[in-house]
Order: sequence, then C-alpha cells, then structure tokens
Amino acid sequence: MKAVPDELEITLSKTITLGSDAEATEYSVIRLKEPTVDQLSQFIRKTTSDNAVDAMKFLISVVSGVPLPVLAKIGVRDFYKAQEYMIAFITPPAEDDPEGNVAGSH
Repeated sequence: MKAVPDELEITLSKTITLGSDAEATEYSVIRLKEPTVDQLSQFIRKTTSDNAVDAMKFLISVVSGVPLPVLAKIGVRDFYKAQEYMIAFITPPAEDDPEGNVAGSH
C-alpha cells in the first residue's frame, strides 16, 4: 500500500471564478485532506443516488470547502488528481491486511 500524504494541494489548470463584480471569488487551488468518517458516510449514501462523478465531486467539495459549482467547471485532469487522492481513503485495506500495513498484519 502506497503511503498517502496527510494533505494534497492541487493547483488548477485554470482559475475558476464564482460570482461577479465585487462578489466574485476566484479558485486556483483545491486543498484536500483525509475525510472524516461522517464525510465518508455521506459520500457512500451519495453513491446510491448519484452517478460516480457527482458523488466524487460531492466528497471533494465537503473535504476541500470548494463549492460544487466551482468543481463542475474544473478540468478533467484536475478532477482525476483529486479523485485519485480521495480514492486512497475510500478503498478499504486488503482483507489479509486489515490494519493497512505495507507488510501485512500477519
């Protein structure tokens, strides 16, 4: 199992602006970290009602604080970087390694 960093900052390929004029907010990075158990639970519930991309956008949004309308506009390559990081947390350890150790728990 590959070590997962505590946090990941993804610099977006292009800055996304939400809102207009003085109310506009620009997003140029996504800062991700390990989701909480509650966030993971919310994500799992989303997978039963939404498609996989929308469920992952939801998880990225709740973990990073980046609004869903912004995530809807990011590039696919940026999305895949975020998804790859988050998948490391939502994939359970192998059965022969319930503690997630590199060498196994036996």
